[in-house]
Amino acid sequence: MTSRVAPSSLIPSAVRSLFNVVNGIDFWLLGATGFLIAVGLNVLHFSQHTQGYFDKQLSYMYAGLALMLIVSRIPHKFWTNKWMVSLMYIVNLGLLVAVMLKGHAAQGAQRWLALGPITLQPSELAKLVVIFSLAAWLRNHRINSFFDIFKILGIMVVPAVLVFKQPDLGTSLTFGAVFLGLSYWSGATVMDILVLISPLLSLILNALNIEWWHMFLGALAVVLLIFWRTFDWKIWLRLAMIIVVMAANYGCGHARPQLWGLLKEYQQKRLTSFVNPYDDPRGSGYHILQSLIAIGSGGINGAGLGHGNQAQGAFIPERHTDFIFAVIGEELGFRICLFIVIAYGIICLRALFIAHQSRGDPAGAAMAIGLMCMFLFHAFINIGMTIGCMPVAGVPLPFLSYGGTALIVDLVAIGLLQSIYYHNPKEVKDDWG
Repeated sequence: MTSRVAPSSLIPSAVRSLFNVVNGIDFWLLGATGFLIAVGLNVLHFSQHTQGYFDKQLSYMYAGLALMLIVSRIPHKFWTNKWMVSLMYIVNLGLLVAVMLKGHAAQGAQRWLALGPITLQPSELAKLVVIFSLAAWLRNHRINSFFDIFKILGIMVVPAVLVFKQPDLGTSLTFGAVFLGLSYWSGATVMDILVLISPLLSLILNALNIEWWHMFLGALAVVLLIFWRTFDWKIWLRLAMIIVVMAANYGCGHARPQLWGLLKEYQQKRLTSFVNPYDDPRGSGYHILQSLIAIGSGGINGAGLGHGNQAQGAFIPERHTDFIFAVIGEELGFRICLFIVIAYGIICLRALFIAHQSRGDPAGAAMAIGLMCMFLFHAFINIGMTIGCMPVAGVPLPFLSYGGTALIVDLVAIGLLQSIYYHNPKEVKDDWG
């Protein structure tokens, strides 16, 4: 005689299964992402000059959501498998080289590659591949000394140089932000990070004010002598390393004209115009000035979708991509801008929480930190440049700026965070049985 299971005994099992599925979804991440996408699509839909972009962005969103759902259910360890990550790294390097050889250019940059009917931006894919590669390495190699940092630097620097040569300064700087964030998460000290960014600070200060640069060099030497690796290195090694760091900073400062020449002319103007855009209001400062006018005229509530004078009059350049935040400020006002900043804050804080929750899984935690750094850097730089606090670096605003590859990559990143969250659940008491 076959035994029959009473219907009532199936209820706890069904409830348990439903609870496990729901408990594996981070609704804060989904809510913040959905809000940002909705705002971006509405701005594109009501703009008189971006009607065609709305339909394309909608198609990209559907593709991205499908990929996000698929990726969220694939164990994140699949992407950091040594064979898988090696294959992705090599293929992506090939795509980046192919862009330099056969890619098509737009607005002075050669970043897009046509693969049949599909136009791809490999630099966007490279961000995920670099994060996978660094996470795979850090799974078994924690940073125990300053010199360990250069091992993961070697993984990042090759794709970063290829992207920089396109030229795509914004994405290459994104690699730097991911590298610094993962270095600190994996064991680098604050002083180590200061040493790594000090040559860049020397370049900036040397360009702004020679006296400031000299004061910085003196302060840097004192701080490193007091705080840098005081218990890890013998005094002779510490002094030798400090001398090397100071020599590197001194050399970078004096080599500024030559290093400056590595940038394209439009990149140079973008990096300098934010200091005083009124020096060239019709040239390099035009983007920032028009953006500031638009955001300032929006007030608290905004002029309404499709009713912004700056946006609809086509005064704001790149209003559907790099400067879409200025359009939002003018047409939707300060309140929606504030909610957008909060939404990015939620995404970054949830990524940090997921990394902390996954601290027993080094690869998953590193991947979450890398994705957090990517979102944080993009939002910080893009919003900063629209309000005149940061140079115009050509960095899109995640989920809001028009761009097929960028939107799909951002949604896949959310799917990856969901996967890490799902496969590294919180420790909870079993209340069901």
